[in-house]
Amino acid sequence: MNITKYVLIMMCIAQVACTNADKKLKKADRIHVVTDLSHEFSFYADNRFHQQYLPGQKWATNWCNLHNFDFSNANLLVLLDCDDRIAYNEKDLNTISDFLHDGGGVVIFGTESSKSQNDLLRTFGAGFTGVAQLPLIGSEAIAQSEFISNGASVLSLEKPASWEVLIHDAVDKAVLARKKVGKGTLLVSSRSLAGNHPSARDSINKEMWVPLLQEVASGKSVDPLKAFNSRGIEDLEHNDDHGTFELSYNDYMQPYAEAMVNVYKRSFPYIEKRMGVALSPGMASKITLLATGGGGFSSGSVVALAVWWGGFPDKEDSMIEFLTHESVHSWVLPFAEVWNEPIATYVGNLVMMDMGYGEEALKRIEQTIQRAMKYDPDMKNYDIRGELTGKGEELDKGAKNNIHWGKTYWVFEQLRKENPDFLADYFRLKRQYATKDKISEYDMNNTVALLSMAMKKDLFTWFNKHGMPVSKARQK
Repeated sequence: MNITKYVLIMMCIAQVACTNADKKLKKADRIHVVTDLSHEFSFYADNRFHQQYLPGQKWATNWCNLHNFDFSNANLLVLLDCDDRIAYNEKDLNTISDFLHDGGGVVIFGTESSKSQNDLLRTFGAGFTGVAQLPLIGSEAIAQSEFISNGASVLSLEKPASWEVLIHDAVDKAVLARKKVGKGTLLVSSRSLAGNHPSARDSINKEMWVPLLQEVASGKSVDPLKAFNSRGIEDLEHNDDHGTFELSYNDYMQPYAEAMVNVYKRSFPYIEKRMGVALSPGMASKITLLATGGGGFSSGSVVALAVWWGGFPDKEDSMIEFLTHESVHSWVLPFAEVWNEPIATYVGNLVMMDMGYGEEALKRIEQTIQRAMKYDPDMKNYDIRGELTGKGEELDKGAKNNIHWGKTYWVFEQLRKENPDFLADYFRLKRQYATKDKISEYDMNNTVALLSMAMKKDLFTWFNKHGMPVSKARQK
């Protein structure tokens, strides 16, 4: 082979290699996925889906009105759920439709019981109608032969010829299907085919989802160098100033704003009395409403509340407990408690008592303690993490959690019998002594030191006697 021909061949190979590399680069960078949290908040929806099925791709979450999101540089929208107490409004429907016609890909998950999701799907000629019969069978377009699914749901499809069924059940009913809408692709899936755990540990059917999502998003190009941002808490459409706090929410949550303000304002003085100190400046200065009956969170300055927690607004006792819990997380800073979750709910139970729900609050406290006494009747054999310190057996994760909550409550109830205001006394001391200029960490030894001061007696021996190892020498 002469040198000229060899150089030409090598140049061609290099060119092909560069082209393939460019394609891979574009493929890796080309998906900008938006996950909607505005119609149903969950910790899973907040970036977990992306972690599992779109690694290396760009993502954004939407907390605001869906129709206010800028989809100009997005090419994939994932709608995991919508609470049945709200719905996609006309502006949302137009936004979704316009996004599809512009080439975007939309993935809608649902079940036969998800009314709002099915109302949305009916506008596209589909809906979930029942439970699938196993096994699930994939088409040739799916690069996977077996599927993990816990209780899959089947679809009813109007104009079946316009849909491509990708997975069907044992009696040939669709479970996963897609169709073209304008330049884009609509993909409809039984919710059970994808993960849902907040830890993102359940990346089921990943072999299917990774290439499928790439195909669904392929109808629209995006520019990785242009802005593609989430719309988060700071962007919510409504920000009402209530003096000591600001209430933020989107349009879907507007009907619940007044009831939340009412219960929060009535609860606040009781929380403050139980805590013994005022909120630190800037803490819990923004209350945000989440479209869920599940959990909320606190980041210090922001307290996010599930608007339907415990049947709210029809029932308020559980909401009092819940909003107190999230507020306490802000109150205890700069150092979180060693029993951070249980103590927050325990204060919520005390506030329930103060606001007229004493019988229910005491019942919750007693039930929590009994779950721990099942494993440790004398409260002497496990520490507050459920680790064995005396006689007994090593516990599994669930039992340890029962010990963590129940033993915490038991300790507090023992102290409350002697000093009904021990928590307020304790938190006043913590505000004085547990500051960042004095200590670098806040552990069980420091906690017992301050509880001893609050109770005006040495509690170190008592804690050690009850399976919770502490040392006076190690407190700061």
